[in-house]
Amino acid sequence: MKSAVAATAAIRNRLISATEMTEFFLENIETANPEISAIREVLQEQALDKARSIDDRIARSQPIGALAGLPVVVKENCDTAGATCSAGLAFHHENRPESDAAISSLLRKADAIILGVSVCDPGAFSTRTPDVTHPLNPDLTVGGSSGGSAAALACDMCLGAIGTDTGGSIRIPSACCGTVGLKPTFGGLPMDGIFPLVPSLDHVGPMAKSVGDTQLLWSALSRQQTPSNSTAPGCVGFDPRWLAEADDDVANAVLGVLDRIGSSGIEVREIELPGLDDVAWAHGTIFIVEALRYHMSEHGEFRGQYPDIAQDWFKVAETTPDEEYRQAVSSRRDYTRQVNDHLQSVDFIVSPTLLVREIDKLADAIRVGNRDLDFTMAMVRATSLFDHTGHPALALPVSADSNPLPPSLQLIGKNGGEAGLLQFGQWIEANVI
Repeated sequence: MKSAVAATAAIRNRLISATEMTEFFLENIETANPEISAIREVLQEQALDKARSIDDRIARSQPIGALAGLPVVVKENCDTAGATCSAGLAFHHENRPESDAAISSLLRKADAIILGVSVCDPGAFSTRTPDVTHPLNPDLTVGGSSGGSAAALACDMCLGAIGTDTGGSIRIPSACCGTVGLKPTFGGLPMDGIFPLVPSLDHVGPMAKSVGDTQLLWSALSRQQTPSNSTAPGCVGFDPRWLAEADDDVANAVLGVLDRIGSSGIEVREIELPGLDDVAWAHGTIFIVEALRYHMSEHGEFRGQYPDIAQDWFKVAETTPDEEYRQAVSSRRDYTRQVNDHLQSVDFIVSPTLLVREIDKLADAIRVGNRDLDFTMAMVRATSLFDHTGHPALALPVSADSNPLPPSLQLIGKNGGEAGLLQFGQWIEANVI
């Protein structure tokens, strides 16, 4: 079973039982996880109990949830009852919550079956999830910090997953693994029970193998109905300066999508987004200063147990002038107005998710354009803006050639406009790719 939509329909129509579906994916995990290491802890008995409960209700013709029987994994920084949810941090390794984070609770209420918790970068600070092996090439990064969720999807350990995104950590691993991820509008899904990274930037959202599957998860988690009557967008915008930094194969893939969008009768318009260097400066400044403030306030006694990357950033933050931070926050407000203004004249914004397609998991730097940039800052270069502005952003793979790992397209929509964004993503998936 390759599709979440097909799987839930098959269970609802009694073509397969939830128990059979769960056993199938538990067997996949048992086979693949020793090599991939995407799942930190498997919740086998809990998952099978839930599946049997769903089957019993179906047999009695009782109501079942929208995700009934859907096998999912949840990132380990989200409290999930019955599992160790350490956020990958040594000092948090004894966190075995008795109650769920709000997002895990929403999954259970929709009758999804939580198979286990997925591996993330320690504290979600980085973008490479080094403990996880890429399903296609062990030399490549799976991205991060939701790398375990994306890798689990890519090698059929589940049909849905939960990730978190502070600078791109849903969209980046989706791009690295050839899957789909949605960063919702800021506050679109509740963060209660999730270990914070930078609270003013933290988002949680669904990840899946297709846009249609992502839409299924989003609709169930947000409890928003998908409009029955949808109209094609009138206009989409893109910034050619962002494409100019991308590798040729990535830029050509995005331009190819834009060309086919235009050929369908939708206007394609050039717009001017904030410059990527400016965004990188503002993101880096706000991220490190606010991360230092939060983590030292809440967990300062464990500073020495944070990952090296976090400790390095904490040192930089301590020497960052207050005025520089205030300037970055002012820039964030300007960027938000700028993106909002564009979304008054275009329906969606299109960009690459990553500027480089295949990335060495051990690299210290990434060649972007004609410059070598820090690994993490290069990874978040095209994604972090929308964590600051709060707009929903969708990453989906687009085929440019026969390479099994395609470039990833990023679609950005209006605040609260996830339903329309996902519908447009499905249109691209069906008509362009």
